[in-house]
Amino acid sequence: MFRKLIFLSLIILVAALTLTACGAPPALSQNDSASAPAPTQMTKPTAEPESIMSETKPTPEATLSPEMQSVADEATTILSKTLDASPEDITILEIHRVEWRDASLGCPQPGMMYAQVITPGYLVKAEVDGEEQMVHMNEKGHGVVCPPDQAQPPISAE
Repeated sequence: MFRKLIFLSLIILVAALTLTACGAPPALSQNDSASAPAPTQMTKPTAEPESIMSETKPTPEATLSPEMQSVADEATTILSKTLDASPEDITILEIHRVEWRDASLGCPQPGMMYAQVITPGYLVKAEVDGEEQMVHMNEKGHGVVCPPDQAQPPISAE
């Protein structure tokens, strides 16, 4: 009886942690389609795409869906705060919908442990004061500016 109670408690704990880490995906509007690829914005051409990035061509007239515009705005805020840069000095080059292999968002910090759960999110490539920066984000807008020496590739990308 005692073993069953402990086992049941562990199952409930694991389920609660998993649900907390995952969160609910954003609701799709009538204009969105679950199978439609996420739009990509490039305002400046890049010399060489990162190995974890898909190659895209710049489109100056590209417009973003409200969801992707929100991701771009969040990434700009994260870059601005982390690098102490003015938002006007930040140019979003690419946004990719990805799945990270764990809650570290592909940018694990030494000595930290992360929930081992697939985390949907975004990989945002930006230029700040002439330097390329990468922002790893989850779907809720939390993200980190990830140095190349710490970056891990996502498990999937659209």
